[in-house]
Amino acid sequence: MNAARISAIIVKEYHDLKANVQVLMMLLIPIFLAVLYSRMGDDGKEFSFVFVSLFSLTFVTMYVQSMLISEEKEKNTLQALLMSPANTVEIMVGKSTMTVIITIISLVISWFIMDIELNNLGILLLVFILSVVLFLCIGTIVGLISKNLIQTGVYIMPFMFLFGLAPMIQLYFSESWIGDILSYSPSVFTMDISMSALEGSAFSSYQTDLLWLAGWMIVGLIGTFMLLKKNSLSN
Repeated sequence: MNAARISAIIVKEYHDLKANVQVLMMLLIPIFLAVLYSRMGDDGKEFSFVFVSLFSLTFVTMYVQSMLISEEKEKNTLQALLMSPANTVEIMVGKSTMTVIITIISLVISWFIMDIELNNLGILLLVFILSVVLFLCIGTIVGLISKNLIQTGVYIMPFMFLFGLAPMIQLYFSESWIGDILSYSPSVFTMDISMSALEGSAFSSYQTDLLWLAGWMIVGLIGTFMLLKKNSLSN
């Protein structure tokens, strides 16, 4: 990878992001939820913590990434970037860095507000890294297949609510086929692994879920790189 090319993409993303108030406003949603849940006492504190973190990953990571990609596409600068000397990995890293930074800011502020003891921090970080990469991929794919920013907003909303609320819906329909299907959702795996880690459960109790989440991430990466390559060849 060429560090200079990646840095140039990141700087451009930074300047584009500064002017996008709508995207920056998404940062406030998980922070607002963190403030709300922090005032509800210690009952279910671990669940509230993971739920707010999941909202950061879905409502911030996916949305911001999809909008940045779509804005680049709408300005007809994405085509120039795909035809530049930068390869697919450099483009993906450069286009994702600002989204990752915003996600980290959202998570850190939310965690600070909720003031929870983070047991098994290494596992939690691994789970959130896998989830961030996956949701970056979903946001990138939605941004690439959308024709404009309005269409991107319409397309990304179902993904945001589905993945953000999947653990809640899965619990509600746990005895039906809907619950069985949602049990394979990446956000459900994120929730289950994080809860197990916070509760101090043995690694063997959630290692299968971790493999499933890693599998989702790999599929997301493959789909993203294939779509980026397709867009590059079509220009």
